[in-house]
Amino acid sequence: MTSKSLCFPPQPFSLDDALTCSNLVDIAYAMYAQWVTQGKEHDPQRFRWQAPADSGFKFGTPIWGNSEVLRFNELEPFALVAQRGGDAHVIFRGTETLQDWYVDTECDQVPYELPRVADAGQVHKGFFDLYKTLRLALLDQLNALAGVRRVLVTGHSLGASLAMASMPDLMANALVQQAASFIHYNLAGPRTGDPAFATLLNTSPAEIYRIVNSCDLVPNVPPSVFDDLTRHIVYQHVGVQVTYSAQYNSVVGNHAHHGSYNYALVHPEQPQGPVPS
Repeated sequence: MTSKSLCFPPQPFSLDDALTCSNLVDIAYAMYAQWVTQGKEHDPQRFRWQAPADSGFKFGTPIWGNSEVLRFNELEPFALVAQRGGDAHVIFRGTETLQDWYVDTECDQVPYELPRVADAGQVHKGFFDLYKTLRLALLDQLNALAGVRRVLVTGHSLGASLAMASMPDLMANALVQQAASFIHYNLAGPRTGDPAFATLLNTSPAEIYRIVNSCDLVPNVPPSVFDDLTRHIVYQHVGVQVTYSAQYNSVVGNHAHHGSYNYALVHPEQPQGPVPS
């Protein structure tokens, strides 16, 4: 099975930056895997994360979030901050636990209300509630960095929507924001907010790129328009879409970060990888 090569937007889109972000998402997923190996310890002080020694990045400590859904009240490691030279990276991993799946399904919208952020519209309740539980730790780590010229924000799946939800907050409240430019490489991200949220980000100085496998179902949720029991809800994607087509014959395979998205960025001339028999 073959696929057409990726077609990239003009600069400042950078394949090198996109691939670096994707490789860091792999590290965030590896952090989660270490947490599972250690028995899913919910006390951050007891989790012993071993950051990769040969990545060239200086990593902060794991950033924990709390889904607080359906009486689950347990911390999970969701995000990392990493620095290499003048680049600071904010990285979010995607859905892994049952609690995470409940976050994904909370598709009602709530106002985006955070300090120093105005006219940000409405956002997905599950994503925003989860983001708010980790934002202070994230800002603390980002604000402790020196010499930052660019902030690159990334994530896959649920992590891509957490990354999108972080953008107005980081641009308003990160201490590096006056000296740094913001770039977001979004991998397989669901819709995160309404048209007002999209307008805020699309008219901001940030460069936002959504990398999407056309065979992946996840970037098509929540629906762009739907009605719940009480109101009419509208969602809109943000940024410039970068599309490839890779069919792995399963919902999981088409959405997989390493096997689909990272593979496509490593092999842009032929983004379709081997299909499992």
